[in-house]
Amino acid sequence: MLILDFDGVIADAFTECAVVTYYADHDPAALTGKPIAELAAAMPAAFVARFRRVRTFARLLDDFMVARDSGAESIRTVEDYEALRDRIPPKKLSSLVRGATAVRTALREQQRDEWLGMHSLYPGIADLLRRHQGRGTSIVTAKDEPSVWDILAHHQLESAVTQVIGECSDKRTAVQQIAEGDGLPTSAVTFIDDHITNALAVRDTGANSLWAWWGYHTPDHIDRAITRKQRRIYLPELTQLTA
Repeated sequence: MLILDFDGVIADAFTECAVVTYYADHDPAALTGKPIAELAAAMPAAFVARFRRVRTFARLLDDFMVARDSGAESIRTVEDYEALRDRIPPKKLSSLVRGATAVRTALREQQRDEWLGMHSLYPGIADLLRRHQGRGTSIVTAKDEPSVWDILAHHQLESAVTQVIGECSDKRTAVQQIAEGDGLPTSAVTFIDDHITNALAVRDTGANSLWAWWGYHTPDHIDRAITRKQRRIYLPELTQLTA
């Protein structure tokens, strides 16, 4: 059984994620009249630089909101990042996440082709999914489920995936439930994620957990991976992957 993360493993959507984060406090109806490319170009360079830094630490849409804080420019460690994240008032964070989700939904529905075009597949991923078609491939991701299905369909891959569990913050539990639902032990699962926290959490279930080196990570993540002896996987190895 193969279970994959989405952003940072299957697809790269850096600019799309930055757009929904930057405009999270805007009225979606007022945005959809402008081309996505124009919205992206209007983002301040300083914000894009902060988002690029934050993206390496983030696991969830909630985490992206740290990039809205100018203090994100000085993030160097996980502790720096967590300190900024923890100082966002919970009500404000919830409001921003709802806003970002609404912006994403509006752009997906109103500028479908342009929005889909902001999601590029990593080399070898399409072949991997097609090669495992019919063998119970699942996606467990922080991204919302409708967006994932739309992107898969855009790349003619929807039939290669059995299920998508979206907006997932606990991948360890999700992997366990998927395996149990198919009557399999977690040792029968091959899991791939680019965030070291997820890779380690799922590895502790007994699954064959692989850390995607082509995704987003920080020097701290590399240190944790070395300390915990977490196995990496590189894009060229996808052609040999069996599950």
